[in-house]
Amino acid sequence: MKPTYKMKNLKIFTIVFALFALAFQANAQGNKGGRKARHEKIDAAKTAYLTDRMNLSTEQSQKFWPLYNEYDAKRQQIRKKSRALKEENLEAMSDADLKAGINDMMEGRQQELNLEKEYLEKFQKVISVRQVATMYKAEKEFMKVLLKKLNDDNPK
Repeated sequence: MKPTYKMKNLKIFTIVFALFALAFQANAQGNKGGRKARHEKIDAAKTAYLTDRMNLSTEQSQKFWPLYNEYDAKRQQIRKKSRALKEENLEAMSDADLKAGINDMMEGRQQELNLEKEYLEKFQKVISVRQVATMYKAEKEFMKVLLKKLNDDNPK
């Protein structure tokens, strides 16, 4: 019996919900070690979500995930560097500092775009272009689900 669209969505929802429950359980354990455990569980949930959405075979997963983790680490490094302006007190900065900060932010965006182009070629060597497109879409979906879960767990 071939799974229907609704059955597949229910499967995805169940996987994500279970992994999120585990991920946010770490938050209840306190900050000592809890933050790292929480990030690990979120990463595990993301891996499961993307693997399912992209419909990766076992062979594809073995080749794709080391490559994706390398890509994601580089992407996070770029984002961390370009985050400086966002964390500054803009009112206390001179116009020259603001201009330099904006230029740094734009450079970070360009570096991230260049990284995406570089890894697009690498990804297509191990998965199909359709799976790559699905990955980009699923990353955004996962982030929305994660933010909704965080907002639901921490009402104002």
